[in-house]
Amino acid sequence: MEFLVETRSVKKRKFIEAILPSMIKQLKLENSKKVLLVRVANECDGQGMTMPLNGLDAYVVVVKPGWFVDMGVTLAHEMVHVRQMAKGILKVENGVNYWRGKKYTKKTKYLDMPWEQDAFSRQELIFRRAVE
Repeated sequence: MEFLVETRSVKKRKFIEAILPSMIKQLKLENSKKVLLVRVANECDGQGMTMPLNGLDAYVVVVKPGWFVDMGVTLAHEMVHVRQMAKGILKVENGVNYWRGKKYTKKTKYLDMPWEQDAFSRQELIFRRAVE
């Protein structure tokens, strides 16, 4: 998987570029033909978000600027979503989420969404392994 990191901070760019290859390897995405853009910016409601760019085989991950550990854990969380989408486990079509073929509406609480449970359960370990 090819990636590009976009941020004004040289230190934050170098940090993300240092840990991202390990995350990609841990999630078995190294042979993926998908392209990833990681942006450090205040463009999301929470700490991070992942968006597929349909038709381009690409994903945009936005991580809010902050402490390096917080950014790293958020990046690990969002990379789990990248894997879910790249493997077809999570699909987003016309603003509707499908997890393993099952449709989830906006009525589903955030922490009850299976893709979020998966990401939260894996984020710490992925991040810790990336910084070892």
